[in-house]
Amino acid sequence: MLRAAMIAELDAVNIYEQMANLTKNEKIRKILLDIAREEKIHVAMFETVLLQTDREFLKIYADYALARR
Repeated sequence: MLRAAMIAELDAVNIYEQMANLTKNEKIRKILLDIAREEKIHVAMFETVLLQTDREFLKIYADYALARR
């Protein structure tokens, strides 16, 4: 369920960013990009819960994260 929610949020990010790139109205573009940013926050929230509840995902994440030391 968490992964499905993350996919839905990422789809929303893509849609809002695509719409922002298509509009010529700067005000609308800024609004759409702001909404896309909010969706990215939702992805991060779901990812945080996933990391807290799925030990295997946490291990893989730790092993392969780009920010690892």
